[in-house]
Amino acid sequence: MNPIDILIVSLIAFIVFYYAYLRYKEEKYKEEKMLIPTLESYKNKFLEEKQQFLKKSEDLKQKLLQLKEELENLKKNFNSYPWTQSQIDYLKSMKGSELEYFLTQSFEMLGFTLIDPPIYKDHHIDTIIKYEDEKKVEYFAVDFVDFTEIKKIDDKYIKELLKGKDKYGCQKVLIITNGYFSENQKERFIKSDINFFELEQIVKFLPSLNFFYRYDELKSKYYACEILHKETFDEVIRRDHWLEEVEEKLLQAIEKQKN
Repeated sequence: MNPIDILIVSLIAFIVFYYAYLRYKEEKYKEEKMLIPTLESYKNKFLEEKQQFLKKSEDLKQKLLQLKEELENLKKNFNSYPWTQSQIDYLKSMKGSELEYFLTQSFEMLGFTLIDPPIYKDHHIDTIIKYEDEKKVEYFAVDFVDFTEIKKIDDKYIKELLKGKDKYGCQKVLIITNGYFSENQKERFIKSDINFFELEQIVKFLPSLNFFYRYDELKSKYYACEILHKETFDEVIRRDHWLEEVEEKLLQAIEKQKN
């Protein structure tokens, strides 16, 4: 490449780079000139969004209060949902986790505190029920047994339950089934100071299936609304954080423009 060619290439490169520099300066100037209006636009946008989320959060809060009131009123009208024969027949057919879920939720509906053992079905214990009144606090080691599992309960099974009772510091053991224990099993329970519920006691003391389903439906709505309320209020907090950042940058831009 001769000197003339080198000069031409260098000149072209200079022109290109100089043009690029001018474009950069122009864009930088436009950006600085538009910075304050852009920041103000963001500020207004975030303020508007914050108000929208605040309103939504307040509406959800009112919805939560409404659902809570419905749950409390439902509890007060416990007797308005009696057991029917078809419900009892369905209860008799429940197995495994379905029965366990119904019984667990039913005790919670009645106001008992339930504590899950750290090890699943440790010593046959499904849950621990905390019973409390003005005079005492007691803990029941509870075993849920569906009608197909009743035959498994023998002396060895009972010894395991009693070990679990001692391990978790419970005062009593409660075995609940949707079937019926044999007379021999009942004698073993009485001898070992074990309390038990059969189908008839469940129907007598626990809420009916219609009540259970209605309560469970309302509770699910309450929890879903509670989560949505938290997420919505998180958006309010997020907008507050963004507004702080925008206002800080806006002050800096105004100060820079003055100088």
